[in-house]
Amino acid sequence: MKPMNSNKSTKKNRSFFYRISAWLHLWLGLVSGIVVVIVSLTAALLTFEEEIRLIFEAEHEKVSKIEGQKLLPPSELAVRVKEKYGWPSVYGVMYRGEGRSAMVPYYEDRSNYQQALINPYTGEVLHNRKLNDDFFRFMLMGHYQLWLPRPIGKPVVAYSTLIFVITLVTGLVLWWPKKWTKATKNASFKIKWPASPKRFNYDLHNVVGFYSLLIALVLALTGMVYGMKWFRSSSYWVASGGKTEVFERMHSDTTLVAVEGQVDEDVLMNNLLESGFDPDESRFSIFYPRGASGTWNLQVNSSLINTFRSRNYHFEQGSLDLLKVDPEFSEANGGDQLMKLNYDLHLGLIGGIWTKIIAFLVSIVSASLPVTGFIIWWGKEKKKRKSKVKARKKVQVNRKMAVPA
Repeated sequence: MKPMNSNKSTKKNRSFFYRISAWLHLWLGLVSGIVVVIVSLTAALLTFEEEIRLIFEAEHEKVSKIEGQKLLPPSELAVRVKEKYGWPSVYGVMYRGEGRSAMVPYYEDRSNYQQALINPYTGEVLHNRKLNDDFFRFMLMGHYQLWLPRPIGKPVVAYSTLIFVITLVTGLVLWWPKKWTKATKNASFKIKWPASPKRFNYDLHNVVGFYSLLIALVLALTGMVYGMKWFRSSSYWVASGGKTEVFERMHSDTTLVAVEGQVDEDVLMNNLLESGFDPDESRFSIFYPRGASGTWNLQVNSSLINTFRSRNYHFEQGSLDLLKVDPEFSEANGGDQLMKLNYDLHLGLIGGIWTKIIAFLVSIVSASLPVTGFIIWWGKEKKKRKSKVKARKKVQVNRKMAVPA
């Protein structure tokens, strides 16, 4: 038989834990609310960036392939783009599958990043996307750094996301009923139809927030990987079983002499296609060496949807000796697998269009939570103020009545 004091102590501890959770949920939510709304709304817009571009920029994004037509080599695409726009160099050549234009990016610095879109079968240059004027680039800068200088905006977004994670956890504590009865189950799992605006707002925050919680946590935690080095390192360490993530920069031997007449990027592409790689059902990119000691980077992705299946190959300049290759996803350690999956999880790419829809909806809900939460708080504050005014009036009346005539 449990002693009575034990029950009282348990209830007291639960009550204290509940009050602490309520205090954290309220004030952390108020502190991070505006940032969470901006980050969540920009995330919702970015989720369907590719689909929106295919609709509104179809003349640049889509190309027709005549039967028997082969892809032009990267060197030719690069030359045509450089001649068209007068670029001194290009960053790489990206082949994006059948029916899609190839992308040739030019990167001078963060203030001058452009993407040329070109027909990979005919070599017709279709469009130059200047990312400083691009809507989705603007949304990305808001999502990543609130349109502030990166050293300021990036940590603000990252730590606001961490605060959002805490509010999600404390929100679950507040949502959890003290007793599981039919009434509490209905209140916790169902939106009341019809209901007053006040009750409807409460259900949006409480019920819809609960159903979105797990996905919202995934989106927030995967976002923190990009914003916090210590969080990325910790996540990798845990997932890999105690290993540290290693970023190894590869270098070419500058004393080697290139093979006369050899066009390195075209050789890399030919070798890839001869290996049985299907360029219509897959993506691949060839990135140029940066400087005399840089390496060729061949990025191969066997999927048109997911990115976690991609592998990076680094080749020596001139000799084209293979210096390094990423392991297959199934062969990588847990930390590397987690980092490869992170981008797909963060954008909802992991399961194709359906998980993108889920990510979009949860982003909208995440943007609404600070708003509905503020409305709940503001309503309670108004009620408290009214109660205080009534109490003061009541005291004043009692005092008047107590004064002898």
